[in-house]
Amino acid sequence: MARTLTVKSGGSAIKQGWHEATIKKAEYGEYNDSKYIDVWFHEFPENLNMRVYETTDSKGNEFAVGSVFRFANAGITQVLDGPNGEKSVTIDDNPNLLRDRKLNVYLYPDPKNPKYNRVLKQPAPTVFENDVESFTETDVKFWMEKAESYFIKYVKQTAPGTGSNTTVNLNNSVNMAQPTDTADLPF
Repeated sequence: MARTLTVKSGGSAIKQGWHEATIKKAEYGEYNDSKYIDVWFHEFPENLNMRVYETTDSKGNEFAVGSVFRFANAGITQVLDGPNGEKSVTIDDNPNLLRDRKLNVYLYPDPKNPKYNRVLKQPAPTVFENDVESFTETDVKFWMEKAESYFIKYVKQTAPGTGSNTTVNLNNSVNMAQPTDTADLPF
């Protein structure tokens, strides 16, 4: 049997930086007793996804996966008014509720192979309003800058080829990624 492969060279055609992307699918998994959610996007090839591990604060509240639902405006089932203007929110974290929701995601050079990109696990919201909160352009910029700070502090320092002499695009403009029919093959 004969097979035909398309072999591309030069790495990823998707530019580094911020992209507004639509969630194609999401699913939970576990690795070394750590739970995570994988999120794929319509605009990116199947091998370019965002993985967010569950993270809890000192009170035991999970916030990392919750922020994916929060910033995608997905899964809100109940909002209760609390003291001092606070709101208590119940979120259904069924990954199917993320489908076709939008997020701003940051692409950066893959530490193992800088010709290709990875999706930062810190998304930012798009502009929207719901029963709990609203995100303006200013709010979106704040969350993008917070994610970029995380990238600089925790990711950029450990990635080969992204040291202090390397320029990585950290501007706040949002690029609309173009759909890709075939995944870039690294051979």
